[in-house]
Amino acid sequence: MIIALFDFDGTITKKDSFLDFVAFTEGYPKMLKGVLVHLIPVLGYKLGWISGHQIKEKLLTYFYKGRPEGVLAELGVQYANTVLNAIIRPKAIDRIRWHKDQGHEVVVVTASISQWIKPWCDHLSIKHITTEIDVVNNLITGKLSGENCIGPEKVVRIQNEYDLNALEYIYAYGNSKGDKELLDIANEKYYRFF
Repeated sequence: MIIALFDFDGTITKKDSFLDFVAFTEGYPKMLKGVLVHLIPVLGYKLGWISGHQIKEKLLTYFYKGRPEGVLAELGVQYANTVLNAIIRPKAIDRIRWHKDQGHEVVVVTASISQWIKPWCDHLSIKHITTEIDVVNNLITGKLSGENCIGPEKVVRIQNEYDLNALEYIYAYGNSKGDKELLDIANEKYYRFF
Protein backbone atom coordinates (compact mmCIF):
# COMPACT_ATOMS: atom_id res chain seq x y z
CA MET A 1 0.00 0.00 0.00
CA ILE A 2 1.13 3.53 -0.81
CA ILE A 3 -0.22 6.28 1.41
CA ALA A 4 -0.34 10.07 1.14
CA LEU A 5 -0.64 11.96 4.42
CA PHE A 6 -1.86 15.56 4.32
CA ASP A 7 -1.95 18.13 7.09
CA PHE A 8 -5.07 20.28 6.71
CA ASP A 9 -4.81 23.82 8.12
CA GLY A 10 -2.27 25.86 6.18
CA THR A 11 -1.42 22.93 3.91
CA ILE A 12 -4.71 22.14 2.19
CA THR A 13 -6.25 25.41 3.35
CA LYS A 14 -5.08 29.00 3.00
CA LYS A 15 -5.76 29.72 6.69
CA ASP A 16 -6.78 28.06 9.95
CA SER A 17 -10.23 26.51 9.70
CA PHE A 18 -11.09 26.61 13.42
CA LEU A 19 -11.74 30.37 13.68
CA ASP A 20 -13.27 30.31 10.22
CA PHE A 21 -15.72 27.67 11.47
CA VAL A 22 -16.45 29.73 14.60
CA ALA A 23 -17.16 32.80 12.44
CA PHE A 24 -19.52 30.63 10.34
CA THR A 25 -21.40 29.22 13.33
CA GLU A 26 -21.38 32.22 15.68
CA GLY A 27 -20.89 35.20 13.39
CA TYR A 28 -17.76 37.26 12.96
CA PRO A 29 -18.49 39.75 15.83
CA LYS A 30 -18.91 36.93 18.40
CA MET A 31 -15.82 35.14 17.08
CA LEU A 32 -13.81 38.35 17.40
CA LYS A 33 -15.16 38.95 20.91
CA GLY A 34 -14.16 35.42 21.93
CA VAL A 35 -10.62 35.95 20.64
CA LEU A 36 -10.38 39.29 22.47
CA VAL A 37 -11.69 37.75 25.71
CA HIS A 38 -8.95 35.11 25.36
CA LEU A 39 -6.30 37.49 24.01
CA ILE A 40 -3.69 36.64 26.66
CA PRO A 41 -4.01 32.84 26.17
CA VAL A 42 -4.10 33.33 22.37
CA LEU A 43 -0.88 35.35 22.53
CA GLY A 44 0.56 32.74 24.90
CA TYR A 45 -0.22 30.09 22.30
CA LYS A 46 1.33 32.14 19.48
CA LEU A 47 4.47 32.62 21.60
CA GLY A 48 4.63 28.92 22.51
CA TRP A 49 3.86 29.46 26.20
CA ILE A 50 0.66 27.42 26.21
CA SER A 51 -0.18 24.40 24.09
CA GLY A 52 -2.59 24.10 21.22
CA HIS A 53 -4.49 21.61 23.38
CA GLN A 54 -5.04 24.26 26.08
CA ILE A 55 -6.09 27.09 23.77
CA LYS A 56 -8.39 24.79 21.81
CA GLU A 57 -10.16 23.72 25.02
CA LYS A 58 -10.53 27.34 26.16
CA LEU A 59 -12.13 28.34 22.86
CA LEU A 60 -14.28 25.21 22.59
CA THR A 61 -15.55 25.88 26.11
CA TYR A 62 -16.29 29.53 25.35
CA PHE A 63 -18.10 28.92 22.07
CA TYR A 64 -19.66 25.45 22.31
CA LYS A 65 -19.80 24.03 25.86
CA GLY A 66 -23.23 22.63 26.66
CA ARG A 67 -24.42 22.52 23.06
CA PRO A 68 -25.73 19.28 21.54
CA GLU A 69 -23.01 17.53 19.55
CA GLY A 70 -25.54 16.76 16.80
CA VAL A 71 -26.09 20.47 16.21
CA LEU A 72 -22.35 21.06 15.90
CA ALA A 73 -22.06 18.08 13.56
CA GLU A 74 -24.81 19.50 11.33
CA LEU A 75 -23.11 22.90 11.31
CA GLY A 76 -19.88 21.11 10.39
CA VAL A 77 -21.57 19.53 7.37
CA GLN A 78 -22.97 22.92 6.29
CA TYR A 79 -19.57 24.57 6.72
CA ALA A 80 -17.73 21.78 4.88
CA ASN A 81 -20.17 21.98 1.96
CA THR A 82 -20.10 25.77 1.58
CA VAL A 83 -17.70 28.17 3.28
CA LEU A 84 -14.76 25.79 3.68
CA ASN A 85 -14.28 25.53 -0.06
CA ALA A 86 -13.35 29.24 -0.21
CA ILE A 87 -10.18 28.61 1.82
CA ILE A 88 -9.08 25.38 0.10
CA ARG A 89 -5.99 25.57 -2.10
CA PRO A 90 -6.87 24.33 -5.61
CA LYS A 91 -3.34 22.89 -6.06
CA ALA A 92 -3.84 20.79 -2.92
CA ILE A 93 -7.05 19.34 -4.35
CA ASP A 94 -5.23 18.63 -7.62
CA ARG A 95 -2.55 16.75 -5.69
CA ILE A 96 -5.11 14.76 -3.68
CA ARG A 97 -6.82 13.78 -6.94
CA TRP A 98 -3.45 12.81 -8.45
CA HIS A 99 -2.76 10.48 -5.51
CA LYS A 100 -6.22 8.95 -5.79
CA ASP A 101 -5.72 8.43 -9.55
CA GLN A 102 -2.48 6.57 -8.74
CA GLY A 103 -4.40 4.28 -6.39
CA HIS A 104 -2.78 5.72 -3.25
CA GLU A 105 -4.68 5.90 0.02
CA VAL A 106 -5.10 9.56 1.00
CA VAL A 107 -5.40 10.52 4.67
CA VAL A 108 -5.89 13.97 6.18
CA VAL A 109 -4.09 14.08 9.55
CA THR A 110 -5.04 17.23 11.41
CA ALA A 111 -5.47 19.01 14.71
CA SER A 112 -8.80 20.31 13.38
CA ILE A 113 -12.04 18.94 14.73
CA SER A 114 -13.79 16.01 13.04
CA GLN A 115 -17.15 17.81 12.85
CA TRP A 116 -16.09 19.62 9.66
CA ILE A 117 -13.13 17.52 8.55
CA LYS A 118 -15.13 14.27 8.29
CA PRO A 119 -17.81 15.61 5.90
CA TRP A 120 -15.18 17.35 3.79
CA CYS A 121 -13.11 14.16 3.53
CA ASP A 122 -16.19 12.00 2.96
CA HIS A 123 -17.08 14.18 -0.04
CA LEU A 124 -13.67 13.38 -1.56
CA SER A 125 -13.76 9.72 -0.45
CA ILE A 126 -10.55 10.09 1.55
CA LYS A 127 -9.75 9.11 5.12
CA HIS A 128 -9.18 11.39 8.09
CA ILE A 129 -7.48 11.39 11.48
CA THR A 130 -8.54 14.36 13.59
CA THR A 131 -8.74 15.89 17.02
CA GLU A 132 -11.94 14.77 18.74
CA ILE A 133 -14.10 16.77 21.12
CA ASP A 134 -15.38 15.32 24.39
CA VAL A 135 -19.12 14.69 24.54
CA VAL A 136 -21.11 13.62 27.60
CA ASN A 137 -24.84 12.85 27.32
CA ASN A 138 -24.68 14.20 23.75
CA LEU A 139 -23.48 17.59 25.01
CA ILE A 140 -20.13 19.18 24.25
CA THR A 141 -18.00 19.53 27.40
CA GLY A 142 -15.48 21.99 25.93
CA LYS A 143 -12.67 19.48 26.47
CA LEU A 144 -10.85 17.34 23.98
CA SER A 145 -11.30 13.59 23.91
CA GLY A 146 -7.71 12.43 23.94
CA GLU A 147 -4.78 14.48 22.71
CA ASN A 148 -4.71 17.30 20.20
CA CYS A 149 -3.62 15.68 16.91
CA ILE A 150 -0.44 17.67 16.31
CA GLY A 151 3.31 17.04 16.38
CA PRO A 152 4.26 13.58 17.71
CA GLU A 153 0.57 12.78 18.30
CA LYS A 154 0.02 12.75 14.54
CA VAL A 155 2.44 9.83 14.23
CA VAL A 156 0.90 8.02 17.21
CA ARG A 157 -2.53 8.31 15.63
CA ILE A 158 -1.24 7.16 12.21
CA GLN A 159 0.43 4.15 13.85
CA ASN A 160 -2.89 3.29 15.51
CA GLU A 161 -4.39 2.96 12.01
CA TYR A 162 -1.47 1.66 9.92
CA ASP A 163 1.55 -0.60 10.29
CA LEU A 164 4.18 1.78 8.93
CA ASN A 165 6.59 -1.07 8.23
CA ALA A 166 4.01 -2.73 5.99
CA LEU A 167 3.54 0.36 3.82
CA GLU A 168 5.32 0.35 0.49
CA TYR A 169 5.80 4.13 0.32
CA ILE A 170 4.69 7.19 2.29
CA TYR A 171 4.14 10.71 0.95
CA ALA A 172 3.57 13.54 3.44
CA TYR A 173 2.56 17.18 3.11
CA GLY A 174 2.81 19.79 5.86
CA ASN A 175 3.39 23.47 6.48
CA SER A 176 4.45 24.02 10.10
CA LYS A 177 6.56 22.75 12.99
CA GLY A 178 3.48 20.78 14.10
CA ASP A 179 4.00 18.63 11.00
CA LYS A 180 7.68 17.82 11.57
CA GLU A 181 7.08 14.32 12.89
CA LEU A 182 4.53 13.64 10.14
CA LEU A 183 7.08 14.63 7.50
CA ASP A 184 9.83 12.62 9.24
CA ILE A 185 8.04 9.29 8.67
CA ALA A 186 7.66 9.89 4.92
CA ASN A 187 9.76 8.55 2.08
CA GLU A 188 8.81 11.64 0.10
CA LYS A 189 8.01 14.84 2.01
CA TYR A 190 6.69 18.19 0.88
CA TYR A 191 6.93 21.25 3.12
CA ARG A 192 4.79 24.26 2.11
CA PHE A 193 4.43 22.63 -1.28
CA PHE A 194 1.24 24.44 -2.30
